[in-house]
Amino acid sequence: MQEKPTGGGVITLTGNRSAVVDGCDGILDYDGEKVVLRTGRLTVRIGGRDLRLTKLTSSSAMVEGVISALEYSY
Repeated sequence: MQEKPTGGGVITLTGNRSAVVDGCDGILDYDGEKVVLRTGRLTVRIGGRDLRLTKLTSSSAMVEGVISALEYSY
C-alpha cells in the first residue's frame, strides 16, 4: 500500500541537537522552548530548550538546541 503525500516537508534530525526542515514555507511561532513551522499543509512543532534558528532560507530552516519533542499537525 503506497502512502499519499501529505504536503509536508522533510525533517533531518542529528541526535537531539539539530533539526533541518526542508520544505519550510513560514515561521508561525518561535522562542527558546518551541519553533513552529509551516510545511505545506502540515505544521511542525519542535520543542525543547535553548532552541534557536541558526539558518533560514526561502525553503528550509535549521533549528539547534536541546530538542525533546517533534510534532506534526494539520
